[in-house]
Formats: sequence, structure tokens, C-alpha cells
Amino acid sequence: MKRWLAAGCVVAALISAHAANAHTAWFVRQGGANIWLLRFGGHEGKLEPVVPGKLKWIHAYDTNGKPMEVRRSVKGNEVRALLAQEPAVITLHYDNGVHTRTATPGPTIEKPMDQVPGAVAATAAVKYGKTIVQWTPAVVRYAGQPFEIVPLSPAQPVAGQPMQVRVLRDGRPVAGVSVGRGEDTAAAKTDAKGVATFVPTRGSNKLWAGERIAQTGNPRFTELSYEYLLTFKAI
Repeated sequence: MKRWLAAGCVVAALISAHAANAHTAWFVRQGGANIWLLRFGGHEGKLEPVVPGKLKWIHAYDTNGKPMEVRRSVKGNEVRALLAQEPAVITLHYDNGVHTRTATPGPTIEKPMDQVPGAVAATAAVKYGKTIVQWTPAVVRYAGQPFEIVPLSPAQPVAGQPMQVRVLRDGRPVAGVSVGRGEDTAAAKTDAKGVATFVPTRGSNKLWAGERIAQTGNPRFTELSYEYLLTFKAI
């Protein structure tokens, strides 16, 4: 069983556990060296169609942390990021809209609650992500995302050896954020400094973080849901 460390403790990762409504967005390399295909979904390993208009931005940074030009290619529901050279980091913002319920539990309608008669609750589902392509000092820099995972070391992770990350909200460390291995996992929590420790496996890894923030006095939704996916490879 994989291990999780949070606040200095080892937490067992129950890979089969269910993270309700977990959906994230991330990039995978496709074809040419600098062509990246957007994926969305991930709950129970299932992909869902990408809605191109929900991808609000893509940013890329070189090995020195300098912004790179990114061209976006859209064909149907496929979105690709095209870069002229190998990036160190690619980040994204995917806004999955407001999902309103008229019963709890129950199915959702993708509209703000002030547009749904009989609405009882609504969640604004915001997704952020980061793909680390090259492990350089650029990966430990805050990229300016409202909700973000930042590795604490620029060294490429080694399978079976703990790595530390910090979760930031609006650039500040945030305690008590749920973290997990991929979108479907039992959650550990970040400590008082926003830090959690992850033990990667060899090859591709997905490090998920999520937080739900209750809203008051908002006619559109009652809850803001942040989900984040950090993808990288360990040696």
C-alpha cells in the first residue's frame, strides 16, 4: 500500500476509496515532442469530453521560469497546446461551471442556482493543473494560480522516496487541504505550513489536491470547489 505523509505522519493511501465528483484537467504529450493534448475527467479512470470554451488559459515556462508562447489548437472537443520548444512547466485553468441541485443528494443542472427553480445548493467547480516536463528551479516557483501545488525541491522525484509539496491559495500556504493520489483516493491533509509529503511510484504520477469553500450571500452558488492535479514522472 502506498504511503502518504502529512504533518510529519505516514497516512495510508487507500487507492480504491472514492473521492466524490472528482474531475480534473491535465495535459499529456502527443505525437511531436512539443504537442500536448488536454484531458478531462479521471474519476474511476474515465475520461470525459473536453469543452474547449471551459479552458480559460494555458501558460508555459522554460527552464529559467520565463513565460513561453503557447498556441492553442482546437478541433471538435480536442484541445492541444503547441510550443516551439520543450517547456519545464505547463499550467492550466479549466472552469467546469456551476452545478446546481434541486435535491440533496440528487443530479445536478449546469446552471447557477438563481437560474434553477427550486434550487437548494450549487457548486462552482474550478480546476487548475500543472504538468512538470523538466525538473529545474522553475518548478519550485509559484506560478500565480489561485489554487496551486508547488514542489519544494527542483530535483526529479525518485520512486519510493518521499517528496514534499506545498498547497497555496492566493499565494499563501493553506492548512487542512485534502490531498491524494489521483482523483480517486482517501485524503491526507496539509499541515499548518500547507505542506504534505508524497511517495511517488516509478513513471507517471498524479498528485491531487482539493478544497471546498462554503459561500454565503452568493445568489449563484453555495460552494466553491477547487481541484488541482500535478502530473510528473519519477525515476
